[in-house]
Amino acid sequence: MSRKASPRVEAVTAEMQQLEKALRFARSSLSADITAQRLLILIGVFFHEGLSQRELLNFLDSTSVTALSRNIADLSSLTTKKLPGPGLLELRADPLNLRVKRVFLTPKGRRFMKRWFAASTS
Repeated sequence: MSRKASPRVEAVTAEMQQLEKALRFARSSLSADITAQRLLILIGVFFHEGLSQRELLNFLDSTSVTALSRNIADLSSLTTKKLPGPGLLELRADPLNLRVKRVFLTPKGRRFMKRWFAASTS
């Protein structure tokens, strides 16, 4: 006997399928260790480039400062393990307060995000 899913369950299922498709594209384009959290960070930076790490943390509202710092580093050109990274993000010092680091997409990161959005919405 089959059951009819509620409209909400169907909507959530469709969203999860889109997320899975988006993760598959990211992993095939970059590496297998791209997580949903890292993808959310890239999306946040894409739409709000130049936020400080603290501002990005508040915007995402889904991670700790430690996890955010680690994920930003792992999306940069040099990972937390001092290995070459994908080079999608970079930190720049705020010119008015050198202790504050602002997060930006690199040109490579911008190209990836444009391709990712095109693939995710098709």
